[in-house]
Amino acid sequence: MKLPEKIRRPLEKVVNELKTKENVYGIGLFGSWSRGDAVTSSDADLLILDKSGFDYEFVERIEIGGLFIDLDHIPKKWIQGPIPPEIDQKLYEMQILYDRDWSLANTKLLMNKSYASAERVDIRTEAHIVDSDIYLSRATSAFAREDFKSAHLFAALATENALKIPIEIAREPFSNSRFVEKLELSASRLGMTSLFNHYLSITGLNRVDEENVREKLKVFKNFWNEVKVIVQQNRDVLGNCHFKVRTKLNYYLNPAFLHGTLIRTSGLIDSGKMAEASHYLGMMLFDIVENYVWFKSLVDKVKVDYTTLIRSLKLLEKKTPQNYENVIKFLDLTAIKKADAAKTIEKSRELILKIRKERKSLIKNLETKHFT
Repeated sequence: MKLPEKIRRPLEKVVNELKTKENVYGIGLFGSWSRGDAVTSSDADLLILDKSGFDYEFVERIEIGGLFIDLDHIPKKWIQGPIPPEIDQKLYEMQILYDRDWSLANTKLLMNKSYASAERVDIRTEAHIVDSDIYLSRATSAFAREDFKSAHLFAALATENALKIPIEIAREPFSNSRFVEKLELSASRLGMTSLFNHYLSITGLNRVDEENVREKLKVFKNFWNEVKVIVQQNRDVLGNCHFKVRTKLNYYLNPAFLHGTLIRTSGLIDSGKMAEASHYLGMMLFDIVENYVWFKSLVDKVKVDYTTLIRSLKLLEKKTPQNYENVIKFLDLTAIKKADAAKTIEKSRELILKIRKERKSLIKNLETKHFT
């Protein structure tokens, strides 16, 4: 597809540099610029087929000529066996820019044929069920340990993962900065609007306004700055962290990540999409917190219980309590009590159960019903 000059030139430069690396076997453009629904503040996403020997997907961010580019590395062996469902959409919407041995083209051809099939949708939605069950289990475990803030947070995340299922079934693309929009559209098409409203209630997204979101943006930036300093002071520990923790913190603590996040969030606010902006920031903050707790536990040589994430953060941040306070303020957890957490868990369990019951029938209708 034809890209604007300001997008095409930086991408050409990056692709030409990547092609010279022996471990790079393929490069594809995916995401909003590939789909054709990008806005001015959208970054560019490149899928990198990498043969370096690692076992996990990881992302790097660079900035060239004012364009933020995410380099999403996946192991080459992932497309040589059963394809992990989490990369289905990337392969399906990808525009191939470089393919050393045709393996990327062959995989895309396969994905084009299978992506919307009932069998493949079943695989992807089953993965979301597994994720929602994991978070719900963490919520109940945190509740039993009387960490009601973590219990509330994990129950909300369990709900969100279950609600990825109607998005899959309605054939809407996932987007970090358009999740609420896509969920509302999908729920409406499937006659599940009540589930969407329950989600807004559980997460508190139905209560956000511009003042609230701008305050969250400020808190996000403050937390980012504090974490950045602590990680820089302990680079040796970061080098010894698990591969996934290390690569995620390197991605999130890149100044280009913060710069791009501030621009994208401001764009959502200016467009009047307060719930979307709050959700966009919240998902990234949670991921930063989770990986930071792993890192900080190694720095302090303290064993923590990751089902009680928020309590663990408080324990680890005794010397810098503002970090803990910033997180619970951002996530609206300050006033969460036992009754609040119990109510959230119950609502989440009911919603997940409803989706479980309807998932198979909705998928079965996939081949006969067309969404417009």
